Amino acid sequence: MKKLVLTAAAVLLAVSANAKVGIVAGLTSATTSINDAYNDIAVAKTANKYHAGLVYELNLPLGLSVQPGIIYNVKGQSVKDNIALAGQKAETSIDTNTGYLEVPVRVAWGMNFGLFKPFVFAEPFVGYALTTETVSQFKDAATKEAFDKLASLAGTSLDTKKDDPNRWANRNRFEYGVGLGAGVKVLDFVALSVKYYWDLGQVYKESDTKPSVSAGTMYNAVKEQKCSGISASVTLYF
Repeated sequence: MKKLVLTAAAVLLAVSANAKVGIVAGLTSATTSINDAYNDIAVAKTANKYHAGLVYELNLPLGLSVQPGIIYNVKGQSVKDNIALAGQKAETSIDTNTGYLEVPVRVAWGMNFGLFKPFVFAEPFVGYALTTETVSQFKDAATKEAFDKLASLAGTSLDTKKDDPNRWANRNRFEYGVGLGAGVKVLDFVALSVKYYWDLGQVYKESDTKPSVSAGTMYNAVKEQKCSGISASVTLYF
């Protein structure tokens, strides 16, 4: 029994010596185009989707590492379309933001050059949606106010707020997918990374519940699409 306890303690010490806790945060662009993502994040600074959470990195032999985490990740989609209501039509930009609690598991391989370590990785993930909202933007405030009144007269709402009782209409809350990316770790303390991510599940579904006008327009425009994109992250390890 004593040998078993000592062996377990030795294993735990060996694991802890090669493991670190980290804080990760970054921005997400709802596009799979590198140029569009760069414009959203670095140039126009219009990326309003983000992620933040905790990770646990376990370094393995041969340059490998495994990094599970718990992340709050805001994803979504944006479209430009026409909203038609009560015989009136207007062009609008619609933005859906959904916050997922995700559990990613990153498997990485890298080469250590002393001060820095470049790496590549694959990262499967699962998640569950906690919050969502859909917001429309018109050419001016007067047009939006007019369509807001038309929606009220029709017994619905123009946009979907975070506390809307019908906010999950036409939506699947469970998600799963995979990310592929690369990065560099500096001084074994901070890591910068960029990845493509693909949601492999079905984001939207048929529903008997009536969504808001903007959410319904979004559903009709992108119901066959996946919620995929590009994200950039910074991780600080301790």
